[in-house]
Order: sequence, then structure tokens, then C-alpha cells
Amino acid sequence: MSKFCVPPDDAFANEYVSKRYGCVTDIPTPIGNRQEFDSMLVEAINKAKTTVRYLSILLIKFNTLEKPTRCQEQLSNTDCHRRIATILNKTLKRSGDLVTQWDDCTFACILSDTDPAGAAEMAEKFRRKILNTAFFHATTPQICYYTVSIGVVTAILTDDISYEILIKKVTQALSAADAMGQNQIVININ
Repeated sequence: MSKFCVPPDDAFANEYVSKRYGCVTDIPTPIGNRQEFDSMLVEAINKAKTTVRYLSILLIKFNTLEKPTRCQEQLSNTDCHRRIATILNKTLKRSGDLVTQWDDCTFACILSDTDPAGAAEMAEKFRRKILNTAFFHATTPQICYYTVSIGVVTAILTDDISYEILIKKVTQALSAADAMGQNQIVININ
């Protein structure tokens, strides 16, 4: 399996990616994994700093709409991941945008050259599409619904803004959205 090359400009990201991740594509989903996200984020940061433009990052955590039922227990995480990954990936229309798996129940999205209003609009599109999608298992008649908590960070990148700062801010935004309850979006504008 081919490895994704991390640009050498961000030492922290290079070291972190090479130690933690070994492949570019996650097994259960048709999208890239955290290694690809980290690589593309470093590249997007470098490009945004040289052209002085916005960069937006979204962390999208999916949750069950209600307490887990028999249906949700039977619906395999792999099926759910694949379906959500496909929905998120199809929602992106621009070639420079990227959605990847962040961890077991979270996806990450990079929106290049996207201002706060555009990032908020994309977050809302993701939220509506997941909420309006029925998830079902082939052997049960029950329908399951999921919501998402979305953390967003948008910044015009300068030399003061780094990989670590962006990740910290988007993680804080996701934590705040999650703490507010299901189906929430929190935007952190730097």
C-alpha cells in the first residue's frame, strides 16, 4: 500500500504521522484516514500561508439520535461508518476539499479557501444530510437515525498559526458542540 508523503515543513506533523499511522486508506470506509488528513493539512497550511487565504477544518462526530436500541446494536459500526463516510464525501463538491476518518466515531474535513460563512454552510449541510438519512440493517425492519456534533475552526493563516493550534481549536470546538447536546455546530473563528 502506498504511503502519503508529508511535506517536510512541519516537524511535529511529520513525526506524529510517521509514528502513528501506516496506511492512507481506512479499511472500513471508502475515504482516507488520519494520516492522509495530517498530510493534507500540513500541505494546506503551507499553501494558505503563502497565498494568505482562509482554511477551515471540521471535526464531525456522529451520535445515535436516541438511546441505543436493538437496531443500533445490530447495525454494525462498519456499515454505519461506510454510509456516513459516503454521505460526507458526496456532499463535498470541490476537488481541493477532503474528508477522512479521524477516529472510531469522528470524521475530519479540510475545506481549503473557505471563509467562516462557507464553513458554517458546509457544516449545516453535513448535519442535515446525516439527520435526514435512515440507517437500517438488512435483517431488521427498524430504522435508526444519527446526529452529528460538529466543531469548526476557520482561520486566515499566518506564521503564528500552526498545525498544533488548529487541531487544538477544532478539538475544543467539537468538545463544546458535543457538550451542548446532539446535533450541534460550534464554530471557532481565529
